Amino acid sequence: MTYEQMQAKQLKLSLLLAVVFLITVFSVPFLNAAFPSQMLTPVLGIPFVWLFVGILFHVEFWIIAVVYTRCSNRWEEEMTDGE
Repeated sequence: MTYEQMQAKQLKLSLLLAVVFLITVFSVPFLNAAFPSQMLTPVLGIPFVWLFVGILFHVEFWIIAVVYTRCSNRWEEEMTDGE
């Protein structure tokens, strides 16, 4: 694998992960509009939507970071093994 191929793979992965994240972010207002009573239902004294956003986004950030780092490291190893 060449350096340019690795960069292209990293770019594609970055764009895919960005799209996944943006879909998640923009789905929250739609869920609030479609299911207002369920989204405002208290869970442990906190409205569900706040719990949903706080936990989901935090976990999603970590998953995105782990996926990107593992894939990038694997591609870098492939690139150095090929030389």
